[in-house]
Formats: sequence, structure tokens, C-alpha cells
Amino acid sequence: MAPEPRPRPLRIIVAGAVAWADADAIARELSRLPTGSTVIHGDSPGADALAGAVAARLGLTVQAMTKSREDRRRFGRGAWKGLNERMIAAGAELVLVFHPAIADSRGSKHLVELALAAGIAVNVIDR
Repeated sequence: MAPEPRPRPLRIIVAGAVAWADADAIARELSRLPTGSTVIHGDSPGADALAGAVAARLGLTVQAMTKSREDRRRFGRGAWKGLNERMIAAGAELVLVFHPAIADSRGSKHLVELALAAGIAVNVIDR
């Protein structure tokens, strides 16, 4: 009997609310990823920072991206828009967003809109 094929690694973006503090929710979602998967996150506190720490603890590859000079030049205080664009452009098959009120969000909602426009699957976790 042939061994069951292993699921291929995924590239996912994890983002969310700056006030998100539930590392267990992030761990629950990231622990479902295939071995060798890559977690891309932005340079924000809260969900982004927790995702990086949890992914590293789980042995996943972490790709942290920061706002660039170009992002700041183009968008000023809204440099997160450029960061979101670059995270989407980095390639991902899934976007996980941890946010209790996505409709009221600016940055996370923008990322969701970009992902959907690019045909990337999105999962919003609100608790």
C-alpha cells in the first residue's frame, strides 16, 4: 500500500486587528497548515506580530514584511496600503484575518478586498 501523499506547503498571509490578543485562535488556525508552509505578515502589533511568533513556534517559515519608504512616499500615514499591496503581490493562496469587527476596519478590510480581487481565498476569524 502506497503512503498517503503529504499536502503541499502553502503560502498564506496573516493579518488583523492591532488589538488582537488571542494567540490561541491564531495557533489553532496555523496548526492546520501543512508542514513547510510560509506565513507572511506585516509589521503591526497584535494579530500580525502574534502570527509571526506562533508560526515560528510551530516550525513554519515566517516572512515578515515592513512598510517601505516607497509605501510612505505614496500613501503617507496610510503606508499600510502599500504594505498590503506588496504582501498580496508576494503570492499567497490564503489570507487569514483576525479581526472582531472587519466592517469597521481600514487596514484589514483593505487587505481582504485586495485578496478577493486577486482571487485569493480569505478567512476572517472574529473570535
